[in-house]
Amino acid sequence: MRFMTTTARLSFAALIVSAAIALAAGFGTRLHLWDYQVGLLKIFPYSLYVGLAALAFGIVWMVCAVVSASAAGARFGVIGFAGSIALLWIPLRDIYLVSIDHSIPPIHDISTDTEHAPEFVTLRNNRPGAITPPDYDGPRPVVFLGRLYTTEALQKLYYGDIKSASILGITPAKLFQHALAAAQDMGWNIVAVAPDSSGGRIEATDATLLFGLTSDIVIRVRPAGIGARLDIRSKSRVGISDFGRNARRIRAYLKKLAGS
Repeated sequence: MRFMTTTARLSFAALIVSAAIALAAGFGTRLHLWDYQVGLLKIFPYSLYVGLAALAFGIVWMVCAVVSASAAGARFGVIGFAGSIALLWIPLRDIYLVSIDHSIPPIHDISTDTEHAPEFVTLRNNRPGAITPPDYDGPRPVVFLGRLYTTEALQKLYYGDIKSASILGITPAKLFQHALAAAQDMGWNIVAVAPDSSGGRIEATDATLLFGLTSDIVIRVRPAGIGARLDIRSKSRVGISDFGRNARRIRAYLKKLAGS
């Protein structure tokens, strides 16, 4: 009984410490106490290490509880076990997909139009703290799994479903209004709204909750035959791999646009 209670308390304590480290790493980065490389790459990993300890203690408690049919320390044990899974799930999933499964390529600039990607105008000179330049990464060479690709080629290989939205029977002006409404519904920070006679351009930013890592977004609307065509591009300001977040952002936006 005493061993179970101690194990449960250790699991709970490790969970609290792990969460505290994660919050300190994230909000310290957002408050500019250190840059993202310190917060994300040097401090945050300790949250994962301690979180794994919380999970290990939780598993030991669960096994003891099943074997002994005892609920000693249940409150702390259950919280420590379940909480550590919730805390570790997303970062460990991302690490697995990138480093082990290799299903996410090391790119961070995604566009529905890879031939003539939408360009940043307002955001071009409004990217404080950005490490990556605003130009489209399509021709940039990338070594992945021992082979040389371009960013454009990797996008087509891994995110082949991301394509322009062409809509028949709609004017560019009408599609532009739908595009703006969908961008607002996504909760993005709208930076520029520039309608024109042929459609227009929308620029926005979106930041992660914990670390405040920002991606820049540009939406372009143009005439296309008897309808209009929308292209969207999303690019992270820092990092090499975006863990698939820019692709997911574009997919979510196109889905919302289709439902508007």
